[in-house]
Amino acid sequence: MSIDSKIQELVFHNPIGSIDEINESEIVNDIWVESSEDLTTESVCGIDQRQKVVATKQLPHIAICKLYMQAPNEKTYVGSGWLVANDRLYTAGHCLFYSSSGGWKKSIIVIPAKSGFSEPYGRYHATSLTAPQGWTENGSVRYDMGAIKLNKPVNHNSFITPVLSEPNSGVVCGYPADRDNGIFQYQMSDRLTKQSGRFLYQIDTFGGQSGSPLLRNRSQGVGIHNYGGCLNKSSDLYQSFIDGVANW
Repeated sequence: MSIDSKIQELVFHNPIGSIDEINESEIVNDIWVESSEDLTTESVCGIDQRQKVVATKQLPHIAICKLYMQAPNEKTYVGSGWLVANDRLYTAGHCLFYSSSGGWKKSIIVIPAKSGFSEPYGRYHATSLTAPQGWTENGSVRYDMGAIKLNKPVNHNSFITPVLSEPNSGVVCGYPADRDNGIFQYQMSDRLTKQSGRFLYQIDTFGGQSGSPLLRNRSQGVGIHNYGGCLNKSSDLYQSFIDGVANW
């Protein structure tokens, strides 16, 4: 087995905790965003050009999810994800496993299409998590991606299709913690470049948008947003990850 094949293998974990109910009025972005010196915070690149999304019952917004994640350090963090089937979604690997906060998350609440305090499709809980060995064991930012299996199917049938593609431009849409307490989706588009298995762009983002889809159009995702630094970054999808999650 080649080294490249080995670091792409998926690792699985079952959460063991039960997250408390979230008081969203208490969210303060600097304590709800998981970050440290080894995890570059998502960045606003100059003038903030993100656009607020209010209507979330059509693609891609119906498939984009707000995440509340409880870590072994007993802190709760925020993130984003995107449904690829009625019982599973993609997100960033560090939303699921992050050594600095204790490893695998204890519990995760998933809220599809959240728009302010409106949650038109209800709340779900993670029953199983997966991420590439390249992230959980090697810490490779290229493999900072993962997926969540839900406790029950969502009650709609609109999903974002993962595709292998290298478009010239794209859109990132998710739940940034620095705008409206992180309870609305924000999106922005920009030109893309590609380097070492990652898409680079100046799409404005912030903590809480990790796990957002990098969209080629309204129904296809080509990458998983996970880092800032201007240029901000998404990990490119690869076939064995797509197949592994689909056959989970």
